[in-house]
Amino acid sequence: MRKPSVADRILLLLSIKEEGKYIGMDHIYGKVARDTKAFEKIDLTKSELESEVKLLIANGLVEESAGKYAITDKGETELDNRLKEISEGLNLSYVTVWKARKYYPEVARALLPFLTDRPVSVIKVFSGKEDPIHQLEPLFVRYKRYKPKPQFISISNEQELLAYVDDHCVDFIPYVSKFNSNYPDYLILDLDAGERLKQGERGFLMVKAVAEAIVDLMEEARINYLLKFSGSRGFQIWAALDNSNKVISEKPDAYSFYRQVAVEVRNYVEKKLEEDRSWIEEYGLGEVKWPVTSSIVAKKEERSDQILIDWSSMKPNGDVRAPYSMHYKTAMISLPIFPSELRQFKRETASVENVMAAPIKEFPPPAPSDPSALFRILGIT
Repeated sequence: MRKPSVADRILLLLSIKEEGKYIGMDHIYGKVARDTKAFEKIDLTKSELESEVKLLIANGLVEESAGKYAITDKGETELDNRLKEISEGLNLSYVTVWKARKYYPEVARALLPFLTDRPVSVIKVFSGKEDPIHQLEPLFVRYKRYKPKPQFISISNEQELLAYVDDHCVDFIPYVSKFNSNYPDYLILDLDAGERLKQGERGFLMVKAVAEAIVDLMEEARINYLLKFSGSRGFQIWAALDNSNKVISEKPDAYSFYRQVAVEVRNYVEKKLEEDRSWIEEYGLGEVKWPVTSSIVAKKEERSDQILIDWSSMKPNGDVRAPYSMHYKTAMISLPIFPSELRQFKRETASVENVMAAPIKEFPPPAPSDPSALFRILGIT
């Protein structure tokens, strides 16, 4: 492995610009000099940068037009090869955007069904002001425009999706409800280990065990669902309930009712985990503190040894990271998986490189299912 060169930094900067966009020398110098200073503590001169650009042009990796510069197809290929040799030292936000620009065209068809017909929030990433090499600055964007009145972002096709990626959007977070709907489309159960559990592999194993118990419940109740890795250290279950069911439709606040269902799922799963403790040995967990789970979103310090079954997206304008979206903090994919893959699943499976190395598995959004059996099991009327 090697440290990045000035040429590497130039190619990376140009690669994250939208196709056909040419960048002036002053812009290139400002960004590359800043990153060189941050990592190598070296003051790069403009003449040194200009010499590197000329060499890249001579090698066919960069092209010039009217005093501005863009990366060539050959340059893109060369950059792909170069980045495999660099372990650290590149601008973190640039690498994240570069990965997003490679990834999203390959996964657009699988991702779009989770974005269409509903508002979508996006997260843009920019260079960290304190440390552009190791930090990035996220910008959470909820609206397409604010005047004359706020207009939600909507994404209905690949062209719109990739236009946002060109604008440095790397994370896509759809609302749980469609436009003009008062009902969530999914019961979303977001599983996350408490702070002490996160410090080792134990927390990830316990999250898997809880996810498996919830999946077993959904299978028993014949609920259509989707299981996915969060993109960080957790898992989510997206269960699709038929909102025309009388128990749901007669409730004055569907979101409040869905939160109640989530709490009852937690209560049921906790009881099952305590009754049959074979999972403790199967996951190699040794001694376990009880209760294992919590549905109390607040008071984070009190659940540091528990797995949170988070229901907080169950609210008007509630949103959640889409399946196949990239997590902006980790640059890993929020990847749908089959339940049979859960126990063996490793976080590195969800790296952009590993996801793109094989044909994309397309998981469609789960269809609404009759929740009667689920409500009966949970004692909900």
